[in-house]
Amino acid sequence: MRSGLFLLLGFLVLAQISNAQSVSYYPFASQLAISSNPTQPAWAELRVQMNSATSALTTEFGPMFTVKKTKTTAFYIGGGANIGWMSNVINNSSMLKGYYGSAGFRAFPFEKLPQVGLNFEFTPYTDSKVQTGLLRAWLGLSYHFGKNNFKN
Repeated sequence: MRSGLFLLLGFLVLAQISNAQSVSYYPFASQLAISSNPTQPAWAELRVQMNSATSALTTEFGPMFTVKKTKTTAFYIGGGANIGWMSNVINNSSMLKGYYGSAGFRAFPFEKLPQVGLNFEFTPYTDSKVQTGLLRAWLGLSYHFGKNNFKN
């Protein structure tokens, strides 16, 4: 419990230092993410796996592109790389673990809490040799710092 709180605190400090505009948590995938402003046409996201052995700890990062916005929702696509930072140190394997694509939306449906959002995303994933793959689906919560820039 203590290490989880320490990790969360460290992640929030990283989000503040990097001028993150949004923090998301995907509880079923145990992913914590920081993003530049996801209401803009182009933005970036960094995801950290939360419940993993140190040697299997991975980070995903990549660009995202908003393809449509409504009054309360941003639909986006993107992709990037999955990096295993510790795998090279612990077992001398490649840091590049795979590639992923993303297609999803971020909705901000709560009128009284406009910074709180719901995220849903399909994320196809393949290993670095493009030999195996997964179709992942993630559901999460987000908090958008500052004002959402939704315009019809």
